Amino acid sequence: MKKILFHILFGIIATGTILSNYTYNGWAMYIFKPLIMIWISGYFLFHAKSIDRKIVKLALAAFVFSWLGDIFLMFADKGEVFFASGIFAFLISQIFYIFLFLKTINLSGKKPFLRKQPFWLIAYIAYGLVFVILLYNNLDTLLRIAIFIYIAAILSMSSMALNRLGNGHPVSFILVFTGSLFFVFSDSLIAIDKFLYSFDHARAVILFTYIIAQYLIMKGILKQYE
Repeated sequence: MKKILFHILFGIIATGTILSNYTYNGWAMYIFKPLIMIWISGYFLFHAKSIDRKIVKLALAAFVFSWLGDIFLMFADKGEVFFASGIFAFLISQIFYIFLFLKTINLSGKKPFLRKQPFWLIAYIAYGLVFVILLYNNLDTLLRIAIFIYIAAILSMSSMALNRLGNGHPVSFILVFTGSLFFVFSDSLIAIDKFLYSFDHARAVILFTYIIAQYLIMKGILKQYE
């Protein structure tokens, strides 16, 4: 029953966040959006009592910097400094996710998937190169460096999620890896909408995929240790 109530609350927060962005209701967005990562962190802590403390700390660090990124990006239309700060916060978040996924592999005692089949990295490298080519002429020098570093970080995060294949609960892998792909998709849409081509309902789609990404990653880590 508690899980149902928790998820009803999450549904309200997610819906409020997406609708407030879709309707450009600033005050509602300021109320709902910060609650996304607060809920995810709280839910994780509530169910993580038997999980290795290093796993918990890494996950919470990723959640906290994601929360900071959410806060900064809410004000991105008020100046590039907020957008850059949001990107930096999410960059730190991706780094913590990378270490989190590597730690789950180390604790499993099994060989990382990409060590056995490294050719899967070609897909990530190709995707990153496509974005570098597409964005290059649309960014100034500072943003060019920041965005390209972030692209490398988020693709590394997703590749480390793939690296967990065969290193624990199969449902945990599916949830975390799928979440990482939603994260890549969401951030790709941000770059496309901001620097290449602005499209209708972009903010709603970006938020929807982002919320799914964070939720799936959190649930996947919990599933690993049930």
